[in-house]
Amino acid sequence: MKYNRIIQLFETSNRTKAKKFMPFLVAGDPNIEQFKKLCLAIEPYADILEIGIPFSDPIADGPTIQAANTRAFKTGINTAVALNAIKKIREKTEKPIVVLTYYNIIIQGEDTIEESLDKTIKKLKESGVDGIVIGDLPIEEAGPTLKACEKHDLCLIFLIAPSTTEERLQKILKVARGFIYLISVMGVTGARTSTSQITIDTMHRISKLTNNVIPILVGFGISKPDHVIEITQAGANGVIIGSAIVNIVERNLHDFEKMEQDMVSFVSGIKDALQ
Repeated sequence: MKYNRIIQLFETSNRTKAKKFMPFLVAGDPNIEQFKKLCLAIEPYADILEIGIPFSDPIADGPTIQAANTRAFKTGINTAVALNAIKKIREKTEKPIVVLTYYNIIIQGEDTIEESLDKTIKKLKESGVDGIVIGDLPIEEAGPTLKACEKHDLCLIFLIAPSTTEERLQKILKVARGFIYLISVMGVTGARTSTSQITIDTMHRISKLTNNVIPILVGFGISKPDHVIEITQAGANGVIIGSAIVNIVERNLHDFEKMEQDMVSFVSGIKDALQ
């Protein structure tokens, strides 16, 4: 029997009232053991955990997450090590886990693309992953990946931006499962000081088209409880925060205890804003 924790999460809660929080950390940052401890420290405040598998050329990521990737690489991270860490985290939680990666990561090896995708998606599922965001995979080229995800009951999470046309959005909505990842601003990831009007306008436009058929989580640039309140009041079903969390790692590289305390304080404040 197929079972996906993301689908279960939204099926068993009233998504018009229960707003979700998906914090993001980079696997192996600042090192693999501390990464696992941080994931478990913030788990009580997360509805979904998002974990980035480091990639050498993360085109959608800003300098904060690029620096986290570099730190992780220096500690010996690779896909196998990352998946083993996720497996250990899965042993301690039943919260959904989403992986953020790039297409080259999931088609490594000498197999055909279809064979490689099947093997990688199967490994993700066996590691306890429920969904995958592929930062450089457009809907027009997603057919083989969708097929592998359907076979292994993984949600392929699509990115939608303010520039996404209605035609393209309709293509995505026909095949999307789990939730839509709405990029709130143009450009790469990174904490911003304010919520732009384009974020609110895009939220209104997208929510009308989705007609509450699939939840919308908003990410990129969210860094304060005020942002969370504004975005959810505009109709979002939840928020995704990465750079503001990864910044806490960078600020406290030589004091893990403070890093953990500051991170728990931050994510608990975000969770409170969603209530």
